[in-house]
Amino acid sequence: MKIANFILHYPFLHADYDEAGMHVYKKNCKSCHGSGDYAAKQLEESQWEDYFLFNASKLKKVHEQQVSVYTKLKSLSSKKITSLSRFLIGNASDSGSVGGCDGNRCGFTSGNVKINQ
Repeated sequence: MKIANFILHYPFLHADYDEAGMHVYKKNCKSCHGSGDYAAKQLEESQWEDYFLFNASKLKKVHEQQVSVYTKLKSLSSKKITSLSRFLIGNASDSGSVGGCDGNRCGFTSGNVKINQ
């Protein structure tokens, strides 16, 4: 029971491919960071998990100098933050996921990706 409770508090720890997260990424992140598959592969699962701890506080902090982006991140619902975290963690460089076509995305493309660590 304790494990289930832990996952409820840290839902990204049970990450898999998340279609809703991919849509959140496309709407809010793609214009700066490029393809979601490519961007997700820039960090390992544990690094993405750090970004999403405490309601994505680290993710918000690295964007605070870009006021419009920071404002957009702060306005995302916890459900959208959870979906975004599942998408990025589920597609991280050490996740074992392989890009492919599923009707929503097709393979990896390079883009203008800048990820602060």
